[in-house]
Amino acid sequence: MPAHEELPTLDTADLSKVTGGTASDMSSMLLPMLMMRNRAQPAAAAPAPAPAVPAWTPKITVGGVDQTVTPSSDGTFTTSTDV
Repeated sequence: MPAHEELPTLDTADLSKVTGGTASDMSSMLLPMLMMRNRAQPAAAAPAPAPAVPAWTPKITVGGVDQTVTPSSDGTFTTSTDV
């Protein structure tokens, strides 16, 4: 058996009769196959909402004693201290 066998050469006239082929068959089936695959998968459930984060409030201490902090409508905080 020879080490390198030559492949037969085709006439270009013979190639004019060749149509389609595997590539065109697969590309025509791609879209219907993708649609069937997506239909078979169950719909993903919506992710659970994130837990509510409590609003931040500053911690104010006077002489080591926590003070009551009251938020105001403009986003600032007020406190009353008896010193």
